[in-house]
Formats: sequence, structure tokens, C-alpha cells
Amino acid sequence: MEPADYMVVEDIEVFEVLNNPLRLRILRLMMQPVTVREIAEGLDVPATRLYYHVNLLEEAGIVSVVDTRKAGAMLQKVYLAKARGFKPSPALVKGGLSPNELARIGAAVVLDGARLDAEEALANHFARIAAGKEDNDPQGTLSRSVGLFTPEQAREFADKLTEFVESEFDPEDRETGQEHALTVAFFPVAGTRPRAEHE
Repeated sequence: MEPADYMVVEDIEVFEVLNNPLRLRILRLMMQPVTVREIAEGLDVPATRLYYHVNLLEEAGIVSVVDTRKAGAMLQKVYLAKARGFKPSPALVKGGLSPNELARIGAAVVLDGARLDAEEALANHFARIAAGKEDNDPQGTLSRSVGLFTPEQAREFADKLTEFVESEFDPEDRETGQEHALTVAFFPVAGTRPRAEHE
């Protein structure tokens, strides 16, 4: 059993549940069948700290119990995420929430997870340097660039990014290696206006 590519979300509460860095890390481990004890080992946190968050994910319909495993005299639930990604239903826009609130929640679901991953990777990188270990390759990159695009160029660039993510960036088809995350955000810079050709 595999998670679906996307889940269409029709209840804003689902995004509110997703809008939590720890739950996003838990969900990432649930892309394959896993118990709470295994999640605790993967995140290096006590299992008792996770049950509340796992229950919220299950109640919101984001994950489901797909099996049980015996651990000594106890049965442990096995969880699996229902989808790898989440798309807001058009009904959410008409449901009374302000565009700003919807935007805040939608951006947080994606970017909070990216921030958490980036901070942890950078912290490990700098810790190795502080310990006197050579670490010239943090095995990733973190940067932000700003460029001028006409509307046509912006559409073409966004299409190329989408095509790359969908066809080239697919860690699922590899047998070995370490998971790497790719977060794409390409939007007009807030507070700026289009520049006229002869301004």
C-alpha cells in the first residue's frame, strides 16, 4: 500500500493540524507503514510525546491505521499517510476564511517543514565544524535569488520547475542513499510592482 500523490482538503482544520513542524516530521516518516515506537526512534524523541500528535493526524484523516504489529504482549498500530501532498479544495476559498488566513496556513504547511529540515542540516554542518572536523560539503544548498521576469517568462520558468520536480526529482525510485528534500517557492516578491520597459 502506498500513499496517494495528493489529497484534496475540504476542511481547514486539516491544514491547521498539518501546520506544526513536529507533525510534519512525523508525517514524513509515515510515507511508509510505521509504528509510533519506530517514529520515536527515527526522530529521537520519547514515544509518549508523539501519541497526541499521531492521534490528531488520524482524527483529521491525514493518516490511517493499516495494520498491527505485536511487540511483546502488546499490539502496536501501524500507520500510513494517506497522501504525499495536500491541495486546498476550491470550496475552502468560498468558506468564509480570508485569503490572508488561507495563504498563511498553506505557506506554513510547506515552508515550516523546509525550515525545520534546513535548520537541522545547517546545525549539524556547523557542529561538525565547531568540533574541528572538516566539513566542506554539507550535502545540500540553501539560497534565495531574486530576478526580473515578464509574465510569460515567469510562467515558462514555473512550468520548467514543475516538470523537473515531477520527472527528475524522484527519490522513491532509488534503492540507496539519504533522503534529500526539495522545496520550490517561486512567486512575485511581496511589496514590489512590475517595472515598465523604459522606466
